[in-house]
Amino acid sequence: MSLLRTVCSGVASYSADVLELAPDVRAAMRGRSWHDDPACLPFDALRLVRLTHAHPDGTDRIGALVVARGIVDDVVAIFGALHAVRFPIERMEPVDAFDGDDEASMEANNSSAFNHRVIAGGRALSHHAYGVAIDLNPRWNPMILGGIVHPPSGEPYADRSRVLPGTIHRGGPVVAAFEAHGFEWGGDWPDLRDYHHFSKLPRG
Repeated sequence: MSLLRTVCSGVASYSADVLELAPDVRAAMRGRSWHDDPACLPFDALRLVRLTHAHPDGTDRIGALVVARGIVDDVVAIFGALHAVRFPIERMEPVDAFDGDDEASMEANNSSAFNHRVIAGGRALSHHAYGVAIDLNPRWNPMILGGIVHPPSGEPYADRSRVLPGTIHRGGPVVAAFEAHGFEWGGDWPDLRDYHHFSKLPRG
């Protein structure tokens, strides 16, 4: 695996390694998050970012996100800001650990990014397919569409008047960190609330 660079912040315990996708990583992605489809991003357009994040148990963990090459600097800075305020992230690994199944990844409260798939309930490609969207603590920050909570285990967290560790709220540090780098928050959408979702592209 080719290490392109290591970025360290002013907080000594935070670092992020930016890597090209090694053959074993590509093999794990094939048929899961990556597909032999002309519309799918080539592997060379993606990067694996291994970064430090605060776990709910108070320790530091190393997580991994696959993202588009063009947003790597944003991702490194955003998660550095979240680490600085000790925002807890329960799990962070590529969605390939769940065979590319977004529902299974959400149920596991897994934070993830790239996944070549269509939007939920639609035909258009998700922003995750472009590697520019990130889902953060999806069980604690569920999507609510037509009164249905996704994932179902996120039901206890659907009441957004409760500010709990790991949850995302307008006016809080997570939305501020992402918006400082030009990301849009799904929690602001009027027709559905996608509280775990951030995208560098505006919703079409």
